[in-house]
Amino acid sequence: MPIAGAIVVPVNKEAEPGLKSKLAAVSGLEVEDVGPKGIAIVLEAANSSELKQVSHDIEKWEDVLEFELAYFNWEDETE
Repeated sequence: MPIAGAIVVPVNKEAEPGLKSKLAAVSGLEVEDVGPKGIAIVLEAANSSELKQVSHDIEKWEDVLEFELAYFNWEDETE
């Protein structure tokens, strides 16, 4: 299951609370912290394609200035 850590930078400080709530509503996303550089999030998805799509969708939101991937990990599931 792929897991990514990222920083979501709001367009301005006034947009931050609404953006944090909007992010928290996304399935498979957890808001970790809010700091001076943006909102730290962790994303989990069934596969890397899904993770990439969610990231691109968030990046296109009007209240997002920048989406910075900080960490990406995936592990093959074998049975």
